[in-house]
Amino acid sequence: MAQVLSATALTREEFVSLRDGAKGLMHRMSAEHKVRLIELGYIEEVSGGIRLTGFGRMRIAEGK
Repeated sequence: MAQVLSATALTREEFVSLRDGAKGLMHRMSAEHKVRLIELGYIEEVSGGIRLTGFGRMRIAEGK
């Protein structure tokens, strides 16, 4: 299970990928961003795809 640190810095591009994922645009996410966001616990792989986690939603709400 991924461990999330609230102070973990995301690059602008990683944050945009996370936000795009929340809009259902996971196909736009680079493989590198996907791996990093999974490691951080912001997204998770589920059967047939990827979905945003509660931590991912909170990160987007923080706006950074």
